[in-house]
Amino acid sequence: MTPDMFSCGTRLALSVLLVSLAAYDLRNKRIPNAVMRPAVIAGWLVLVARLALSQVSWEQVGLATLTSAICLALWWIRAFGGGDTKLLIALVALFPDARFVYAMMIAVLLGSLLALIVWDGRAGLRRLAALFVTASRGAWPDRAEVAAAYQKRGRPITFAFSLGAVLYIWLVWPGWI
Repeated sequence: MTPDMFSCGTRLALSVLLVSLAAYDLRNKRIPNAVMRPAVIAGWLVLVARLALSQVSWEQVGLATLTSAICLALWWIRAFGGGDTKLLIALVALFPDARFVYAMMIAVLLGSLLALIVWDGRAGLRRLAALFVTASRGAWPDRAEVAAAYQKRGRPITFAFSLGAVLYIWLVWPGWI
């Protein structure tokens, strides 16, 4: 087996796993901890092993750590669900690259806008416009308002994370495994 074939197989396996997680999350509105806890642990163990082998730099470890802290803060204010947070933490540990973080940010923005339009139509666009007007006046929602909106919404964003990760895996990732 050539390295290119192995890299393609790894990409395919990760892609299938991510699409499966997204489908499961869309159907059940949750990702099981039995899957995500080991994924977070494995991601960070791989990152530490890659650091020991000098395959990643301390800056990349710092990026993964900072991104994970931001994810936890977003979970704390209930902007992300627990499974979504764990998925993103596991992925950023596997791909500690600023391009990956940018891909996730773009995927979440576009995925959220698409979900808003598909699920809520014009009402969703009006709420988005109202949020921009409110934010431009410096009045941001507090934690309770964000949590209430998240619970009412009940729509997972795992599909956006998965789509962004799959695109990154096939278009950007150099294939370090």
